[in-house]
Order: sequence, then C-alpha cells, then structure tokens
Amino acid sequence: MQLKTVWWFFYLEAKNRKEIKMSKKKTAQLLESLNERIDKVQSSSEFKKVLKFFSKFHNYSYQNSMLILMQKPEASFVAGYRQWQKRFNRHVKKGEKGIAILAPFTYKKEVKKSNLDFNFDAEETEEVKKTYFNTVYVFDISQTEGEPVPELDMELENSNKELINLLLDYADSQKIEVSFRPLPDSTDGYSRGGEVVINEKANETEQASILVHELAHEHLHFNNESNSLNLSKEIIEMEAEAVAFVVMDYFDIESKSDKYLALYKESYDLMESFKRINDVSSSILDHLLVNEEKEDSKKDSEEN
Repeated sequence: MQLKTVWWFFYLEAKNRKEIKMSKKKTAQLLESLNERIDKVQSSSEFKKVLKFFSKFHNYSYQNSMLILMQKPEASFVAGYRQWQKRFNRHVKKGEKGIAILAPFTYKKEVKKSNLDFNFDAEETEEVKKTYFNTVYVFDISQTEGEPVPELDMELENSNKELINLLLDYADSQKIEVSFRPLPDSTDGYSRGGEVVINEKANETEQASILVHELAHEHLHFNNESNSLNLSKEIIEMEAEAVAFVVMDYFDIESKSDKYLALYKESYDLMESFKRINDVSSSILDHLLVNEEKEDSKKDSEEN
C-alpha cells in the first residue's frame, strides 16, 4: 500500500512538471508571436500616422513619470501649455490644473580655481556649468481640445462577460482594490499600488483585458524589488500588456495588444522578461481556473 502511494506521488510530480514545462513553452510561443505582430503593426501605414503624432511627445525621466502618476494617475500623453499649441494645434481647456514636474536648467558661472583645487592661484578663475531644477507644468491630452488625434482601433468584441468577475475575485484575493469610474477617452485604466481604476465605459471583455494589464503592473512594478530596477516606460508597458495578452489568449479572446505595444516598443525584446511575464500570467490563470471550476461545479449541483 505504501509503495503504491509513493509511486502515485512521483507520478503526479512528474505530470505537474510536464504541465509546467508545456505552459512555459506556450507562453514563449505567444511572446514570439506578439513580437512579430508588433513589428507588423509598426510597419503599417495606419500606425505610421499615429506614430508621427505621438513621436512629438517628450520622454520623461523615471522621477518625473512618478510625479505625473502621483498627481494624475490616468494621464497618458502630456506636454507643456505652449507645446500643445505649437506642435499639436490643440489648446488647454479653461480651468484645467497643470501637472507639476521638475525641469533641469543649466547656467555658466565663474568660480575661483582655488575652490576646486588648492594647487591653483587664489585669483585664477574658471567657467563651470551649474544645473538646478525648477518646477514647470504640463497637461495631459485629456485636458486639451482642438485638432483631432489619430487613433488605432483598440475596441474588443464583448465575447466573454464572465471573465471580469473571476478577475475581480483574484484582485480581492491579492488585497487590490478595484473600482470603475468614468475616465477620459484616452485612458482605459490605471493602477497606483494597491488600487486599480477601470474605465466604466468599456465593455466587460475590455474591462477584463484592462484589469489584467493593471494587475500585472501591481505585481511587476508596484513592489520594492521592481521599483529599484528603475525600468523604462517601454519595458513597463510591454511587460504588463504581454501578461494581458497571454491571459486573454487562454480564454480565446483576440486582444489588440500588438497595436497597443507598437506605440511603446523601440528595441526591447519581450523574451528578456519571459520569466517575469510567465510567473505573473501563471499566477493569475491558476487562480482563475480554480474559481472557474468551482463555479461550474456549483451550477451543475444547482441544475441537478
């Protein structure tokens, strides 16, 4: 009896290892496919029109990105008051409050060389560059109006209305608060460490995709370990949306991840984040599948 039990234990262990291995292989195939689809989108004429518009936006430092997130977490594309007028033929709406960031300014100053090195004469001077930071204000695209903004079709068919409830249960298990609010058309949702906000105007399938993306941010980018990595905006968005792509694919939902990531991808290869993406997507899927089985069993018992 004991021998049979031991044999069965090792059989299950081997089976589980095989399933995990197959899961990783599937994830790798999906990431390779996503990379190819992003490249295809980036070479399309539709995307080139959009890129021409968004390439005019400044790439902000990690510190300023955090300042923008803290003040207006739903912000997507920001620019200065006059930049909106000159570059985009749009103007800031009356009464809108600016987002404070820090801008570096340099100036030249004559200093005594003796202050820099005791070997120099006390009267000798040298011109040095000094840098200081001043507060300036920028505005999100949702705070402006004017010339129409080129857009990519990002809408999803509402083919799975139940998935959002499973994801809400997962978020609750992770102690992540989720709320639904009206957001600007340019914003699907945002997260800020323990809290996720989803655009209530999106359909249930779109909300599910948005929530997976934001949950990935919560796991990958809102913890002490990841914050210390000082990741670029390109990597942060590619990792989060890749997780959404993997999870949505499992439920046979055709997402628009390739179009979304085409806006961010420069040179980063998703496979460099394979382990991080696979770990988070697996964690989410494991929970969803267990709960889905419970729901199915509950329905079966009620019908019988």
